[in-house]
Amino acid sequence: MADSDPDLDIDGEWYVDDEDVIRRKTSRTVPESSFETIVERIDGGLSWGVAGVCTDGESTLLVRQDGQWVLPGGGVEPGESRKDALVREMHEETGLETTVESLQCVTNQTFTCNGDSREFRFAIYRVDFEGELTDDPGLEDEAITDIGWFETLPEDTLDRELVRHLGSD
Repeated sequence: MADSDPDLDIDGEWYVDDEDVIRRKTSRTVPESSFETIVERIDGGLSWGVAGVCTDGESTLLVRQDGQWVLPGGGVEPGESRKDALVREMHEETGLETTVESLQCVTNQTFTCNGDSREFRFAIYRVDFEGELTDDPGLEDEAITDIGWFETLPEDTLDRELVRHLGSD
């Protein structure tokens, strides 16, 4: 991957492994109130998140959540495999039935606050899909407000350069 785009500008330290998967490490200092929520979730068993790169020709599927565009996905529940979680999350957020294909990126994210830290891992997979997008994306308790296909990624896309790169394969 990096060989085809040597100027890929993504956050954190990163490299491409022997299986063509982007591996990256990022760290973020967060406010105490946010860190308390992070600690509660991670210590409660939520140590992985997943997202799917879903493309339809030249377009990439994104959902609008918490004021920005993101790849559809979410948390891996205790006892759930990452692939099963992604199939569930993709259906909940988009209405699509998906098949998980190849692993594209793994991020090891460290959150810090006042000398304490927690690690969270996030895997992005390429997915194949069938069906139509839902008119009501996400679950009631989620902050998903919109869904759409984008030929050009919006400026406020989370990890925009990484998503652009992954969506171009």
